[in-house]
Amino acid sequence: MYARGPFVPLRHARFRALWLAGLVSFLGTWVHNVAARWTATSLAASPVLVSAVDTIQLLPMVIFTLAAGRLADRSDRRRLLIATHIGLSSVALVMAAFAWGGRLGMWQLLGLTACIGAFGAINGPAWQATVPRQVPDEEVPKAVALMSTGFNLARAVGPGLGAWLLVHAGAGWAFLANAVSYALIGALLWGLPPQPPWPDPAPAQPLQDPRLVRFYLVVAAFGLFAMPSLSLLPVVTRDLLAGDASDYGVLLSAFGAGAVSAGLVVASSAQRFGERRVIAFTTLLAAVGFGLLGAAESFPVAAAGAGVAGAGWIGTLSTINAGVQMASDRATRGRALAWYLTFAVGGQATGSFLGGVLADLLGLAPALWVHGAALLALSIVVALGIRRRSSP
Repeated sequence: MYARGPFVPLRHARFRALWLAGLVSFLGTWVHNVAARWTATSLAASPVLVSAVDTIQLLPMVIFTLAAGRLADRSDRRRLLIATHIGLSSVALVMAAFAWGGRLGMWQLLGLTACIGAFGAINGPAWQATVPRQVPDEEVPKAVALMSTGFNLARAVGPGLGAWLLVHAGAGWAFLANAVSYALIGALLWGLPPQPPWPDPAPAQPLQDPRLVRFYLVVAAFGLFAMPSLSLLPVVTRDLLAGDASDYGVLLSAFGAGAVSAGLVVASSAQRFGERRVIAFTTLLAAVGFGLLGAAESFPVAAAGAGVAGAGWIGTLSTINAGVQMASDRATRGRALAWYLTFAVGGQATGSFLGGVLADLLGLAPALWVHGAALLALSIVVALGIRRRSSP
């Protein structure tokens, strides 16, 4: 069944377990994100404060991820992942309790979101580095793409579920669902064998590898320009479409559906056409998505824009992620991926805040068009500015 095509890594039992664990966790994450972002929308009128939810969640990853990468290379990653998921589950439970008690104001929301970001920062490099250890090297790009596809399958289902819980049960139940998902992934990880570190004969120097540096610069620029497609989506729903939480969930599902479509083909496309061409094309897709979102005067146009932006988002990030996995040494892969996450998340955190500032200064639609134009320029730079076909 899995002998050929994009699903070949699912032949391996340990990878299947990780994929299932990731799917459960990602589903809870998207239920949580819908509740957190829409709660921010109800607590603050300014797009800056709404987009600050994403910025606050991403900022700890910029601060802690490099140290977390060293920790991932020097410890049993399975134990580290279990510990971080216990922490994530505990914070989500506190958020649920605050919501049920009517005490979840804007500052409480931002503070607890920062805690989730901190645990996520410690979790990220270990999780990313665990994937390639479960499959042969030649299957790593497809394994990364499948993990991204699982994330976006959850993105396609989670927002609708989160919006339903938000409307019919309240934000507390959405946060509780996320807490349960983190607990479940911890239980699934418990069944995996220990993952002791590889021998490390020399210190890792990812920033001295030109190919890795090119990946890092491109992913930072992409995150800077593309993140408002997510952080401003609730504002698009509220201000351009006069919609509610259910409409926001549908737009997020459209984003996820586009991402799933891209995730299923991106690994094979990169092997066939080269990473540079794929990244240039998917960045262009993201730019088109911004154009459609900015011009949206009806729900179908906005949904189409979200879907195209989602395809560009996951196509670009999963291609760069797989490239970093393949270009790094297995003994120091956690550190190489930590730098990847630092650049990616740093760009996304800055882009989320910048998108909110531009929306305040220029208006929502012009701000989206500015980001779309920047992505178009990045696509051209990627296509023309890198000599090697196998580099971004």
